[in-house]
Amino acid sequence: MRTVYENYRGFKISKEDNTYSAIHNEVIFNQGLLSDVLDHVDHYIEIHIDSTDNGDISQH
Repeated sequence: MRTVYENYRGFKISKEDNTYSAIHNEVIFNQGLLSDVLDHVDHYIEIHIDSTDNGDISQH
């Protein structure tokens, strides 16, 4: 497994074979394209975090 981003909005983004994963605590997204997994993270942040939190889930 290779780390792509150590901290993308609080998620660790990594790649294994042909799958990208975004992991934060117990929240995991798996997609075939990097852009798709980043879109899922962005959507999750928009839904679950107040705009006052600067768009980063790392403190949660």
